[in-house]
Amino acid sequence: MLKTLPPTLREKKRYIAFKIIYDEEIKEGELVNLIRMAVLDYYGAWGTSKANPWLVYYDFPYGILRCQRDNVDYVKTSLILVNKFKEKPINIICLGVSGTIRKAKIKFLGIKHPKRWFLVRREKMKKKAK
Repeated sequence: MLKTLPPTLREKKRYIAFKIIYDEEIKEGELVNLIRMAVLDYYGAWGTSKANPWLVYYDFPYGILRCQRDNVDYVKTSLILVNKFKEKPINIICLGVSGTIRKAKIKFLGIKHPKRWFLVRREKMKKKAK
């Protein structure tokens, strides 16, 4: 069995909070494809694998995207350069960058008391048990 890497050897992550300005609501799967294609177009396949963008939180029109610390500027630039989706104009505004998901939700998205992941998991388990 493989051991996990100690924190000193792991890649550092940052969380980009963003807002989408679009006429209609975008589904989560469509947004993932949009972000993936935007980073691929701007940064290429090798850069995309280095940046490793990952959608962590999404509630239209706000979302949080995880990426590697060294590539935050490239991911932000690729999001800003997106201007069309389904033949309609779209604008993605980067609200800010944070070191944790919780602080990104509090500071940039205005969520006062975000739920911790273990509390959400516990609530899901209670619902399944009923």
